[in-house]
Amino acid sequence: MLPSNLRWTSLAILATGLLSMRPLWASAQQTTAVCMSQYDWMDNSKSQNPCLVAAYAQGACSGGQFTVDPLDANTHYVGPYVSEANPCECNSITYNLIAACSICQNRTYIAWSSWSTNCTTVYPGVYPENVPSGTAIPHWAYQDVTTSDDFNATLAQLTGDTPESTATKAQATATAVTSSALPASITSSGNAGTQSPSPSSSSKSNTGAIVGGAVGGVVVLGAIAAFITWFCIRRRRRQTKAPSAMYDGSAPGGTNSMYTTSPFTPSATQPKLYDPSDPTTFPASPPSPTIHTTPSTGYQNNSIHSNLYAAQGGRPGAYSGVPEL
Repeated sequence: MLPSNLRWTSLAILATGLLSMRPLWASAQQTTAVCMSQYDWMDNSKSQNPCLVAAYAQGACSGGQFTVDPLDANTHYVGPYVSEANPCECNSITYNLIAACSICQNRTYIAWSSWSTNCTTVYPGVYPENVPSGTAIPHWAYQDVTTSDDFNATLAQLTGDTPESTATKAQATATAVTSSALPASITSSGNAGTQSPSPSSSSKSNTGAIVGGAVGGVVVLGAIAAFITWFCIRRRRRQTKAPSAMYDGSAPGGTNSMYTTSPFTPSATQPKLYDPSDPTTFPASPPSPTIHTTPSTGYQNNSIHSNLYAAQGGRPGAYSGVPEL
């Protein structure tokens, strides 16, 4: 058993050690970033600048341990890594606080889409965890950034600090969406500790689109069926026409007859010598030629042969009817 004086000395050393560790426990969320005086309007009712409020907001998912370091020149805060993405990081409230923390240090900041690029699920317009009891989130931090993709410091100053959000769970009306389906606009309610985002566009019903697609499909199928029916009827009508009606056997543009003539054949009997006193010796009139036609598939233009003689011309070497002296 230790002497009483040594026991009291040990207790004093232990108490001193515990007292020296107390600031570490009390300062789990901390920052060494200093804001310029013209941005005092960003402070909450607890005189905490946006850098410290951002440390509280991000530390709620890591056991209350988080530190926001000051920014050096030409540097900016980055969004969460894939392994660190959590609801405390992947919401627009934390992004607005970090953007304000950058502005009050006269530094630049990244867009909302860049901040949330590694987030599987994002929470626009709502802080999805309980607000830590040691802080209060200013009203201007609920500014909508999903449309502009940017924090507007002028609009934040006009909005003001109050009403603030304190240790209150976000209402169930706040809808988490995936990073590929952000809503068009988010608004916050006027009561402290509550957020009331407008409904997400991704939650709208697709019933109208489904019905419209079904009706359109029926119309297209009906048009196809009508066309097929018309085509079949037209083809059947063309096939019922007799083949003989399609060809009449005649050559186009002319007749099929071939013209032939029979030559004149003189009488086999020897004619009498001409005697002016005997009428029987007068020359007889030649018979008229006859024309025979025979069907043919072609056309041949044959000359008409005739052994007709002129009444006064006579046959060569024959008697002309003038008395000889």
